[in-house]
Amino acid sequence: MIAATILAIFILFGGGGLFGGLMSNYVEDPMEATIVEEDRREVALDKLDDLQDAIKDFNKAVSKDIKQFHKLVENYDSKPEDFDQMLAGVFERRNQEVENFWQLRKDMLAHIEADEWQAIISSAKAEAEKDKK
Repeated sequence: MIAATILAIFILFGGGGLFGGLMSNYVEDPMEATIVEEDRREVALDKLDDLQDAIKDFNKAVSKDIKQFHKLVENYDSKPEDFDQMLAGVFERRNQEVENFWQLRKDMLAHIEADEWQAIISSAKAEAEKDKK
């Protein structure tokens, strides 16, 4: 159900590569600075790469689905069944992708301690705020 809500937001309001922006743009440097133990840091960064790849794939898939949705909207002969079929497939894929995100996040966080993660996220948010100005 959560995945369906996320998808509806992306389809209705656009997703255009924004999903995962904080993760992709601002987390890597704080991870490198915060996780002192090299083995854990390297594994955590590898897991971050996996998560970033999944997010990029997700954004591409959402963009493709939005284009398909717009084609249906623009096609005068589109039927409700066409929308139902398209959305059923999209919802299933998004649900699988969200499950994958949670697993990849869990895999990454297995190598990061709670206090480290709080420091990483705080640094990432601060950096993102600086870029907004």
